Amino acid sequence: MFDPKGRKVPCVGVSIGIERIFSIMEQKLEASEEKIRTTETQVLVASAQKKLLEERLKLVSELWDSGIKAEMLYKKNPKLLNQLQYCEETGIPLVAILGEQELKDGVVKLRDVATREEVDISRGKLVEEIKRRTFIP
Repeated sequence: MFDPKGRKVPCVGVSIGIERIFSIMEQKLEASEEKIRTTETQVLVASAQKKLLEERLKLVSELWDSGIKAEMLYKKNPKLLNQLQYCEETGIPLVAILGEQELKDGVVKLRDVATREEVDISRGKLVEEIKRRTFIP
């Protein structure tokens, strides 16, 4: 069976029932109702209005340069609700929201996805605040 030429091949095998182990792990996870993070991203850069793609790219670049794992949706004008739902689905804990008013005021609206609490933070202190909230040294 294991040799195409028909010779007998000595074999030894052991099974620990890996399928059963996975089944038990899945049941425990479903019982705990704990959300699994499917990404290491710490913050999603979102926009509240259209035509802010360039501003989102600038902010993502600033966060990357500071060692923060950030991402954004790559649609040109994504809806804010879709961006927030993406965070909930993937387990991203923070959202940095840009809007026309925030750009004028020089602030970024930082939203905690779990509690839905929003805080206006000046652009210069954003990196520091994200690191504080995500426990980055």
